[in-house]
Amino acid sequence: MAKTIDISGKLTNERPVLKLGEGKEYEIDNRKNTVLAIQSKMDEGSEGTAYLDEVLELALGKEAVKEINESGVSFTDYQIIFVAALAGALGEEFEAVEARFLAAKREA
Repeated sequence: MAKTIDISGKLTNERPVLKLGEGKEYEIDNRKNTVLAIQSKMDEGSEGTAYLDEVLELALGKEAVKEINESGVSFTDYQIIFVAALAGALGEEFEAVEARFLAAKREA
């Protein structure tokens, strides 16, 4: 008889949630195809910051990005939201993604 490796207890279909203050919560899309699309978009290294909204839309959805943009957040806060969404999508800690993001900014 073949050996069975049961990983069903390790798999989850849960989505992380980005919380922005009272009553503002956005589900982060961490599905494989979405994360691969995010990584592809990031690897393209677009000039300027237009790709930031595109990446954020992949992670949070167009309606969430529209709400965030209309809320008048500062660019610094937008960067924090961006890093948090990436961390949730990638299943990594905020600080690890923030460190990579800041290192990449310094190299540019």
